Amino acid sequence: MTSYAAAPRLPRAERDDLSAEQVPIWDHVVATRKLAFMPNMFAVMGQSPEALRAVASVGEHVRWHSALDNDLREMVICTVSQAVGNVFEWDHHIHKVPERFQAVVGTPAMDSEPAPVGPALRLARLAASGEDVDDALVAELRTELGDAGLVDLVVMIGYYQLLGSFCAVLGIEVDEGVAHVPFND
Repeated sequence: MTSYAAAPRLPRAERDDLSAEQVPIWDHVVATRKLAFMPNMFAVMGQSPEALRAVASVGEHVRWHSALDNDLREMVICTVSQAVGNVFEWDHHIHKVPERFQAVVGTPAMDSEPAPVGPALRLARLAASGEDVDDALVAELRTELGDAGLVDLVVMIGYYQLLGSFCAVLGIEVDEGVAHVPFND
């Protein structure tokens, strides 16, 4: 698991800090996240507005336009977040996981769930932990999700690994008002 910096290493950028040409990037991120505020992670990323645009666009695809259904997406997010120690994303998403899975998501206990859930979460956990993913698992997911779904799954895993590194290295704090929920054992 990745450990977080003891304190934030970069300040938040704010909308007023951006040039007139960059403000639409900020506004688009807020609008596509359906929030009334800019989360700390993206606000810090706003120190480099073009990085914010690029990273947020991948997130927009995997969250809102991928072939994966909403429950599976949320479970993948939490599985990767737990594997890489991303407290920020875990705390923002664990409450969106179906209640019956909240106590076990991110653990090998999910592997036994029927396809595509069990195999997809196994792939997410293995890949995010840097473990080998065998051909049989990829073939099963290709059958279950199709080629586009498999690509979306792997891109989603990589996206949340990137966010995990970003949050850990820069000490991104969970947004005010978001309850902390410990990782599952």
